Amino acid sequence: MNIFIPVHLLKYFLCEIINNIYPLFLSCEKENCDLKYYPNPPYGNPDDTIHSENSVRYLYVCYNSGFNRAVTYEIVGECWEMYIDEDYNSNCN
Repeated sequence: MNIFIPVHLLKYFLCEIINNIYPLFLSCEKENCDLKYYPNPPYGNPDDTIHSENSVRYLYVCYNSGFNRAVTYEIVGECWEMYIDEDYNSNCN
């Protein structure tokens, strides 16, 4: 039986354990947890951007070898979580 634990949750639990054992020596910072701002585009200026209340999608057309790359950030719990989709684009040279 395989158990899947998202990386952000694993990092969160490990940081909580470390901070409880060694609160003065180590600190864990969460990434992309400022919900007042959208995360920056990860691969430079995107070709298209769609913002909504709980997500942002950055589209890179013909990002590599005939594929478009869509990077979507969604609010999951207290932080932004990133998802990447690549779709074939026959118009890329």
